[in-house]
Amino acid sequence: MTQKANYFKLGLFVIIAFGLGAAFLIIFGAGEFFKKQLLTETCFNESVQGLTIGSEVKYKGIKIGTVKSITSVARIYQTKSDYVLVILSLEEGISLGQTGESAKVRIQNAIKDGLTIRLAFKGLTGAAYLETDYSMQDPKDTLDISWAPKNIYLPSQKSSMKQFGDSINQILDNLAAINLTGITQDIEVLLKTLDRKINDFDMKRISGLTGSLLKELKETNQKVSTAMGSDKIKRLLDDAQVSFSELRTIVKTSKAPINKAINDFQKAADSTKNITAGLETRLSPKIDGLSSNLDRLMESLAATSGLLENMVWLNSDKIKLIIENLETTSENLKQMSRDIKRYPGRLLFEKPPEKTNMEKKD
Repeated sequence: MTQKANYFKLGLFVIIAFGLGAAFLIIFGAGEFFKKQLLTETCFNESVQGLTIGSEVKYKGIKIGTVKSITSVARIYQTKSDYVLVILSLEEGISLGQTGESAKVRIQNAIKDGLTIRLAFKGLTGAAYLETDYSMQDPKDTLDISWAPKNIYLPSQKSSMKQFGDSINQILDNLAAINLTGITQDIEVLLKTLDRKINDFDMKRISGLTGSLLKELKETNQKVSTAMGSDKIKRLLDDAQVSFSELRTIVKTSKAPINKAINDFQKAADSTKNITAGLETRLSPKIDGLSSNLDRLMESLAATSGLLENMVWLNSDKIKLIIENLETTSENLKQMSRDIKRYPGRLLFEKPPEKTNMEKKD
């Protein structure tokens, strides 16, 4: 009887524990179970080692969803492709820096504005997650999608590790393309040529010339030292020092007269300025009056000129007649002058005198 009671209690305990566990899961997991989610998908042309189902999807470090499935394009869409297909479950409340009534509209607007996704790693642990952000996609990284995606397609970029690996491979390819053997042979030929040129130099002669040059430099230095210590150089330096002392004395002596002359010149300049100002004050009214008189005189001359012009224009016929009479009178006077020169007696007689016998003989 006691053993049956213990089985009963054990069974009752198991049933109650199971019920509590189920209630706990229902209470705390109901929110996640009934939460609305948006399915999107992306493809990678690289290894996704470290990425697992349930890995986080982030936008600038903020979790916006999880990885729902990792498979291949060939399996889902029955097409020839080596791309890795990753299906994402994004939260309904994501914004991605966009506005819109639904998450679908916001993510479509974000993709139009350049939203991409790439594989990222958490430190050195090897665990991977997906990071989304806005960036300019390299046309070389654009994958050829020849099928119709069932969900919203999110363009992908190469991961940092992939880009680093591609850069290393490019560097290695460039190094492999370098003709190291040819460079080594060229260096060897260059070293041999240098060695031969060095051997061709007459080192003994160069050494002798160098020694002679150093000896001459030493002798020249000794001569310069001897010359600097001679009495003539000392006297020259003493004379120069005395000259500089006298020059300093002259400058000090002339400083006061020069300053006085400068002050006098400044006073003279001030006086000249005052005189100029006084003359300007005194002469300015007179100059203004003279200018006014000149203006009136010019006006009078202009008026007189106008009157003369009118007078000439009105009496032009009379003036023309007077000029013609003057010309006729001038011609008559010329004729009369010629006649008087030729026959002076006409001043006393009306007719010219008769010719004499002398004139007839002639």
